[in-house]
Amino acid sequence: MSYHQPVTAFRAAAAQRNRADRVFDLHPALHVALFGGFAAFLAILAAGLMTRELIIPMAICFVFIVAAFVTPALWARVAGDQPGRVQTLDEFMAEGVETATGHLSGGAAAVQVLILPVLLTLWALAIVTIRALV
Repeated sequence: MSYHQPVTAFRAAAAQRNRADRVFDLHPALHVALFGGFAAFLAILAAGLMTRELIIPMAICFVFIVAAFVTPALWARVAGDQPGRVQTLDEFMAEGVETATGHLSGGAAAVQVLILPVLLTLWALAIVTIRALV
């Protein structure tokens, strides 16, 4: 028995056939935003709580954060260029991503990825504010 497919589904599938796969499936803008959130967390804590004793621990934390985000970026470069064009951020936000638990919209994927650095940054702001007031 045949199943009716609208012509728009065929056009969308044809447009996606010429698309290259990403190494980590998420758009690089999310990777940069994730790094920015963790870097902001460390910068806020360093600015608000810095003493001479914290210079080396903060430097070590910053080196680890940089290493955690530069290493995957280098892996993506080692993988080489994939044939076809890469998905733009607008296309990622419109189409979303497939996960092990099902499809996520682009906005839901962004929220899921960025919720921790946002909460950590807000926590750092709260700690620095409390420290300034007490």
